[in-house]
Amino acid sequence: MRHSMLRLAAVLALAGTAAAFPAHRTTEAPPPGFSGGFGEQSCTACHVGNPTNAFGGRVLLTDLPDRYEPGAEYVVSVVLEAEETSVAGFQLTARFADGANRGRTAGRLDPVDARTGVTDSAGVSYAHQSRVGSLATPDGSGAIWSLAWTAPASGGPVSLHVAANSGNADDSPLGDLVYTHEAVVEAKAPGA
Repeated sequence: MRHSMLRLAAVLALAGTAAAFPAHRTTEAPPPGFSGGFGEQSCTACHVGNPTNAFGGRVLLTDLPDRYEPGAEYVVSVVLEAEETSVAGFQLTARFADGANRGRTAGRLDPVDARTGVTDSAGVSYAHQSRVGSLATPDGSGAIWSLAWTAPASGGPVSLHVAANSGNADDSPLGDLVYTHEAVVEAKAPGA
């Protein structure tokens, strides 16, 4: 009897956790403010049960320049590598890393296809997956998204923060894997 009561208590605790973090149906778009940068939480605010950057997966940004040309456009890819991914999502920001504009959006983010979207909130632009963009790679090894980043016309270093979620498609916030990454890109010196 005692064992049954403990099992019931555990099930109710998990149910309470799931109710406290209702599914946002974030295959459409995650709520803004979960990039993991500048004091923001990451996807782990809702997707609970595993530590960030666990189990050998990762998220990274590819095709970023070492130094950006002010006003130039770069097509950047968000690459999520995580085995057994059924659905996936991400959120990315590009913000000034320091100075008077620290934390403010640096440049512009734009979708390049139907897999991504951009939402503005409180003066910050958040790139993210769309509903069609929540599909994992056919082999279930992760997901890839591309977007355009137009570098700011002036300013200093830019910090790009990304948080990505490897989901198990059980329609709950439990058991998903969340990965975060930061890349800092310096501005080219004038005349360089």
